[in-house]
Amino acid sequence: MDRRERILKAALKLFNAHGFDNTPTARISKEAGVATGTLFNYFDTKEQLINSLYLYCKDSLIRQITQGIDKEKTLRSKLKRIYMNYLGWGLHNTDEFLFFQQFSNSPYIGEVTRKEGVSKLSSLLELITEGMENEIIKNSNQDYINAVIVGIFNSSMHYFIENPTLAKDEEFLEISFNFLWDSIKK
Repeated sequence: MDRRERILKAALKLFNAHGFDNTPTARISKEAGVATGTLFNYFDTKEQLINSLYLYCKDSLIRQITQGIDKEKTLRSKLKRIYMNYLGWGLHNTDEFLFFQQFSNSPYIGEVTRKEGVSKLSSLLELITEGMENEIIKNSNQDYINAVIVGIFNSSMHYFIENPTLAKDEEFLEISFNFLWDSIKK
């Protein structure tokens, strides 16, 4: 792991534990095992660090949730693959998931960073558009449908973090996905 990644991992851990304001850069540097000046060689400000961390976590998420969707034939099976991949990602990257929960709507995440994060999801958002156009998904306001999907994804993740044995129960996973699918299918 290079210095930049060590700094990001340390910031992730400390921001989750103490919040943004209560995490000084000196503490992040110490946790990462680098000099404070080294942190500023990679990130000009603490704000730049948290925005870089947001995109770092978003990249991790996108890599995981898109695995194997090109092998799926139907919209339902693609969405199910994304859902199952998301749960797998969150259960193995709980710190990253909790970071998103804490900071996704934070004023510390800049508008440019948010837009870049959304653009990374464009191919997934196109699936929903395609589903609406082909009358597979309810033809409603797409932002609302996206919010419903994200809400169910996140609620499911919280539930499975609290109940990890159910995250291994194939029948229960199918039921949980069906709650999502039934809420958006036409």
